[in-house]
Amino acid sequence: MRAMTSSPVAALVVVLTLGAVLLVSGAAKLRDRRATQDAFIALRVPAVVPAGPSAAALPWVEIALAVLLLVTPARFSWAPAAVVLLLMLAYTALIARALTFDEPVTCSCFGSIGRHEVGPQTLGRNVLLSALAALVLWYAVDGGSAPGAMGELGAAGWWALLATASAVAVALLVAAPPSAVSSARSSASEVEVLDYERQPIPYGVLTHLNGNSATLAEAASTQARVLFFLNTHCGSCLRIAEKVDGWADRLDPAVGILVVYTDESAAAGQVGHRPDLATWEPELNAQRVLGLSGTPAAVLLGADGLLAGGPVTGEDNILELVEAVLEEVEAAGAPVEQ
Repeated sequence: MRAMTSSPVAALVVVLTLGAVLLVSGAAKLRDRRATQDAFIALRVPAVVPAGPSAAALPWVEIALAVLLLVTPARFSWAPAAVVLLLMLAYTALIARALTFDEPVTCSCFGSIGRHEVGPQTLGRNVLLSALAALVLWYAVDGGSAPGAMGELGAAGWWALLATASAVAVALLVAAPPSAVSSARSSASEVEVLDYERQPIPYGVLTHLNGNSATLAEAASTQARVLFFLNTHCGSCLRIAEKVDGWADRLDPAVGILVVYTDESAAAGQVGHRPDLATWEPELNAQRVLGLSGTPAAVLLGADGLLAGGPVTGEDNILELVEAVLEEVEAAGAPVEQ
């Protein structure tokens, strides 16, 4: 580690990188605290770590650690570096465990800017961050610190650091995904297209808890149906489930509701709504034919054998779809209680 101690530019690049990740992660979590709490549920964080208080405190912990990495003098720099390493190792362990779950996991590891399905790439990123944290701890134990490295920089060192930061900024701008606004507009456009270009209900099979099975088209043969695809380990899914009974009462008898889970045990263990609304889909067949890649999701099946709305994914989009269905039912004169 003497190489890093004798090279303040390299040391600062590593420390600043880790500090920037923590700062961005903490700030993003503060912007979307609900997503952070949902991540605790999705990753099935052990109950000894209470989701509510921990999700509220975590953003501030990350921001504080980022600051401490940059300002703590050499004598004490090992302390925040050790905490950061433990935090990164905990994140990595949670992601590795999530990859073994039967159901896909969506994690907001970086708050409002990091919502994605957990996969090998997520694990690789966390392993790399853990390696950087170990490097920073080794550097601190060897007597190094960010303030000390800054004090050793000459003019050439500052120029090298500035050039590195500029290169990273350009790379991020080039590789940045489309904005959330653009994605939302794209999703809205897809829903509007379905309104005008309705497609036949694809072939899929749902199984009820009583053992009876029906295709998607058969499920909608007597009345239009809204299908909600939920996951029992998903915060936004649980919030949708709690609203299902109320929606079912308001839409009856014009539109029926079914809640679709990934397997029989999940359907039997559902909470938040009536058991008679629960179904499950063998081998995720309904999600596949509808082109869905995550939960929560919803689709409106028309009684005429055509898709009548959606499919849509995400809590906000589902709420918009349900509100549109309620408005249509009211406009048709069906009795909808308020």
